[in-house]
Formats: sequence, C-alpha cells, structure tokens
Amino acid sequence: MDRAVFEAIVAQAMLAPSAHNTQPARWRLDGACIEVHVDLSRRLPIGDPDNRDLYVSCGAAVEGTVLALAARGFGADVTLMEAPVEAGLRIIARIVPKTTADTGDVVLAKEVSKRLTHRAGFIPAPQEAFRNWRADHMTLVQDASQIEWLAGQIDIASARVMRSRDFRSELLHWMRLREGDPNYHTDGLNREVLAMDAATARIAPPILGGRLYDLLSFLGLGPHLSGEAARSRGAGAIALFHWPESGSMVNAGRVFYRSWLQATARGLVGWPAAALADDPLTRADVSGRFSIPADRVLFNALRLGVANGATPSRTRLSVREVIV
Repeated sequence: MDRAVFEAIVAQAMLAPSAHNTQPARWRLDGACIEVHVDLSRRLPIGDPDNRDLYVSCGAAVEGTVLALAARGFGADVTLMEAPVEAGLRIIARIVPKTTADTGDVVLAKEVSKRLTHRAGFIPAPQEAFRNWRADHMTLVQDASQIEWLAGQIDIASARVMRSRDFRSELLHWMRLREGDPNYHTDGLNREVLAMDAATARIAPPILGGRLYDLLSFLGLGPHLSGEAARSRGAGAIALFHWPESGSMVNAGRVFYRSWLQATARGLVGWPAAALADDPLTRADVSGRFSIPADRVLFNALRLGVANGATPSRTRLSVREVIV
C-alpha cells in the first residue's frame, strides 16, 4: 500500500470517537496489512480501571479504518488479536484490504466527516428520524417520561463518579480550558467541546481540584453541579448500548461507532452519557428498568437529537502522531 494512501486512511479512521477524546488508537502499516494498536499511555486508570472504555474507543478506531478503506473502494478482513504489550503498545486488530467494498460500508463512510459530539442541547427531533431503527446491541428509549428518568439518572451517576477526587484530577488532566493550552486543539476536552462559558472555565479547575467540591457534594449538591439534566431532557431519544459480558469490547466499540454514524445519516447529533454505564448502581438500575438481559453489560449510552445551534469543531492529534 502506498504510504500516502495509508496516511489518508488513518486521517479518516482517527475521526472515530474516544473516551475523553484520549485518542488511544495507533496505526502501523505492515506490507499490505494495517495494524491497529492500543496506546496504553492514553488509558484512564481511575475512570476506566477495567479498560472497557479504552477498548471500546479502539474498537471504534478499527471500524473507522474499515470505513476509510470502503471510502476508497476496498473491503476489509478484520482479525482481532490479544497480543502482549510491546513498548507500551498492544496490537488489537489486523486489517487486510480486499478488492471489493461492502455497499453499506461505502454509504456509511460518507457520514464520518459529519459525525460530531454536541453537548449544548437539542431542539425537537422529528419522530421519523428514529423510525425503523433497531439493533440487538441497542435499546432505543423514546418515551418522554423515560427520557426524563434517564436524564435524572445521568446527573446522579455523574455525581457519584465525581465524588472521587482522583477521578476529578484525571478528568482535569484531559480538560483544555485555556486557549493557551498547547493541547487545546489536539486532544482532550476543550471549552468549546464542553459547551462551557469562559467564566465557568476559569472557576472549574479550583472547584474540581479542591475541597470545595467535596463540601458541595456532601451537602447533596453533586447532581446540580453536573448540570446536564435540562439539556438531556431535550433529546429525541437515548440509545442504551449493551454487549455480551463475555464478548469483545473491541467489537462493542465497532457497533457503537456504526450506530452513531447511522444516527448522523438520520440528521442527528450525539452526546455520550457514559456515566450510566460507569456507575455500578446506576448501571444496575438502568439495566433492570429497560430489561437488558443479565448476560449483557451496559457499556455506553448516547443522547440523540437535532443540534440546537452550531456544533464545535473536532480536536485531533496529527496523523504522524498516531502512526507507529
């Protein structure tokens, strides 16, 4: 494979979403084969101790590679791997291009450049945007009262997770709240992506990093500090993603990304609500309420709707930084 073609494929593949925009996937060209590796230095040891989100993120990158090949007319044979760690990297997939692309992949690849995370809220979505959209790995919640309940649970779960000062410290490490931050336009979560005004951006670090947040949480104000419920209620639907507990989280990430791109094709934007899956108590409550089978694990959720305004631009590392 020509090096320029490989770099173009990676440039499209790396648009896949990742937890906290950590971008943990790395690519290597081995003859005609594309290898996808996980960079363990980009993991979240506090927020993601079991590496579930890490491998879901890298699974999305694997699917992004498949779709980038499809955009150029190639199919893909994907072999998942569990290899030892070498120099901080672990290969998770080998992708061998085929001569013919899947038609569905070619169509979906056109949505990659349009997909965005939108945290600023939604305007009412037409019901036809969700019509005839079902999948074994996804429970689509459209009832307004159930969305209201989930919106409250998102804030409760976030408050529980945020009680940990170590978690807040890790989150702050990936937040880019000053435009002078050298990583403001490359990775993590900047102020525009977070839909955060300048005043809040100035006070967020001392509050999150100090004892004031502990006091406010102790007083029961944690859910109010998260402040997402009002915007979450405006979602036209909330998709709950679940996968066999013994299954590969890489494959879970692949179907998660495809579903998000399908939502994009329907004119929708997404806003992850990973706290529903990250907090064990909330995960159990949500799984029970929506009859998610006991042998499947809720691994993410996605608020879906029509954007209520302009969406922020992406922040990404350079192509050269993710090729090893």
